[in-house]
Amino acid sequence: MANKGGDLLTEALGGFDFKRILGIADALPMPLALIDRNERYLFCNQALAEFLERPRSDILGHGIGEVIGKAAYEIRKPLIAAALKGERQWFAAQYDHPSRGTVAIQTQYLPQVEADGSISGIVILVTDVTEQRVAERALRESEARFRRIANNAPVIMWVTRLDRHREFVNDEYLSFTGVARDQVNAHEWRDFIHPDDFERVVVESMAGEASRRPFSLEARYKRADGAYRWLSSVSSPRFGPDGELIGFIGAAFDVTVAKEAERELRQQVDERTAEVRESEVRLRAIFDSVREVVVLLEPDGTVIQLNRTEASWRDKRADEAIGKKLWEAPTLSAYPEHKEAVSGAIALAATGVPVTRDIILERAGSPTAYLDVSFRPVADRDGSVMYILFEARDVTELKAAQEQLRQSQKMEALGQLTGGIAHDFNNLLTVVVGGLDLIVRRAEDPKLQRYAKNALEAAERGARLTAQLLAFSRVQRLEVRPTLVAPLIANMRPLLRNVLGPGIEKRIQLDDAAIPVLADPTQLELAVLNLAINARDAMPEGGLLSITTSPVTVSDDPELEAGDYVELSIGDTGSGMPEEVVARAFEPFFTTKEVGKGTGLGLSMVYGVARQSGGTARIESRPGEGTTVRLYFRHAEGSQAKLEAEAVAEESEDQAAEPAARVLVVDDDPDVRGFVVASLEDLGYQVAEAADGEAALTEYRREMPDLVVLDYLMPGMSGADVAREIRQAAPEQRILFVSGYNETDAIRAAAPGAALLAKPFRTEALAACVRKVLSGG
Repeated sequence: MANKGGDLLTEALGGFDFKRILGIADALPMPLALIDRNERYLFCNQALAEFLERPRSDILGHGIGEVIGKAAYEIRKPLIAAALKGERQWFAAQYDHPSRGTVAIQTQYLPQVEADGSISGIVILVTDVTEQRVAERALRESEARFRRIANNAPVIMWVTRLDRHREFVNDEYLSFTGVARDQVNAHEWRDFIHPDDFERVVVESMAGEASRRPFSLEARYKRADGAYRWLSSVSSPRFGPDGELIGFIGAAFDVTVAKEAERELRQQVDERTAEVRESEVRLRAIFDSVREVVVLLEPDGTVIQLNRTEASWRDKRADEAIGKKLWEAPTLSAYPEHKEAVSGAIALAATGVPVTRDIILERAGSPTAYLDVSFRPVADRDGSVMYILFEARDVTELKAAQEQLRQSQKMEALGQLTGGIAHDFNNLLTVVVGGLDLIVRRAEDPKLQRYAKNALEAAERGARLTAQLLAFSRVQRLEVRPTLVAPLIANMRPLLRNVLGPGIEKRIQLDDAAIPVLADPTQLELAVLNLAINARDAMPEGGLLSITTSPVTVSDDPELEAGDYVELSIGDTGSGMPEEVVARAFEPFFTTKEVGKGTGLGLSMVYGVARQSGGTARIESRPGEGTTVRLYFRHAEGSQAKLEAEAVAEESEDQAAEPAARVLVVDDDPDVRGFVVASLEDLGYQVAEAADGEAALTEYRREMPDLVVLDYLMPGMSGADVAREIRQAAPEQRILFVSGYNETDAIRAAAPGAALLAKPFRTEALAACVRKVLSGG
């Protein structure tokens, strides 16, 4: 069969050396093949064999359907038939590749016409365009993001070609000009320029475009309502893949208020006499911006005037700087390491070049300050530099806020990861705990029962670890309610004495104001206990543990909403932690303790509990100076009487379920489902089961159960989707969700009033929860 293919190729190519042709075909990177009229492969090159991941011996002589599969062949069959009639075919399709999954290909069928006009076969050319499609999709998504961002930006934006055709304008552009989107290329932007600015703007625009560099324009433009507004625009060139200029991208800002203020100021200056003009310029330059420290300098760095803005890093004798060089002034003279940088920046600004610098002021006994400073030349009308305006902006708090935000984002990402891990562990532990529980119940061998009980206790310790992971990830279902922190801590005094021992002094100072906060009392106690144990371990030779509470008001915090909080502070006088350990202290599984002495989940649980309650946790520590952990909890709304009433409220007794109640169990995990079904059948219920959402709805309509036990997270149709479908048909249907997460808010939205049982659980917990739901509890 291969020889026949060779004869056809030799004849088609006019007698060229066939082996040479085969060599050339094998060297081609494009998959290529020849089939005869019976749709059998006469030839395929090495690229096609590698693409199909099959040896040529499994391709040559075989039909197309045998090689590419029946489904793919049926799609191509009409195209092959057309090609065998002499019609060249081209098509794009998806192909299920043996190892790469679904790939995108483009295929051509080229009829091979004999001298007598008959079709002897088809040459098949295949091009793999998977990466091209992925790149095109990514480009489209990128363009869509750009459009969304641009259309939400409060500035005018546009993208043009060299022929001034506007490829894109944002919504602000349309709003300002009053032009409809389909008419953006039917108007002339120069028509909007104020007549007094027209000639200057056109000249500057042409010069800027010719420079092939970013350029700025400032002029008055007519708005859609007829009013002229000052716009400051920046245009940047766009270059093609070969470096050719293809157009410009620009943005314009409305600076009318600033220009009017400048115009009024200039008018005032012009109205002054020549004798006070220089003094007026100085004052205008100094007080253009009053939020930063501003100093007016001679071009040689001599201080002429300055403002009186207070700053923690600024010397109180600021006025003594007048007449001195800036680096010799009281403030900067205390930091001689910056003299060279400051004097160099002033020398450069004196030539007309603006200079910006970041400066860190560090001095023993004083807090470190981070400054953004600028040296801006102030030119006379002839362009010569008359003065240098020095501006210093304190960004210490901004940097601290940025660091807090970075840390918060890192903890959010870790929380998502640990939440997912805990969910999977809870599913596994449900099977382990449930299976061991059934063995304990059913086994008659005392030794087997003892082994099973020991294993069950170990599995439940694993469940507590996943609970700590869920607390850190902030998806654990906390019983958050108004809680009084001070009484809770006071009731823990005996426990803390036993945990800490006699070698550690305890100083507990609790705020007398009974301010309720939003917290889970049990988890809060665990958090305090964890922190107390950490403090004890940090003070092996003894020391002082202090616990204090105080009300605080928070504003401008990157992690916390503005409002009133209670700060719970737990501090020790132990060994402390270096900065790099503090940065990772809240990460799950991070610990500095020896193997076997800590899981690394204690502090992460503390952080998770605080964040899930609407607050946060922060650490202050230095080596040798001890550690303080501060927890912030949001004030709870409501009266003290209401809080006390809620604290003493008792839950009603569970009522026995109706005998032989019908229960439908839905869970995609067969092991978890098997345990729940077996447990409920042992309890005397009539049980049906389903492995997914669609099957659950079908089984529900057939069984009409008294209770649906439903896994919340399932692939495809989730538990929330199933619950909505059931409640639409039967609004009063009793539903019990089981989940490794405890997504309380989402469950309430999916099925109001539905109960929730957290994985893992024993048969007793399942039985009690089922009885309570069936009894209407």
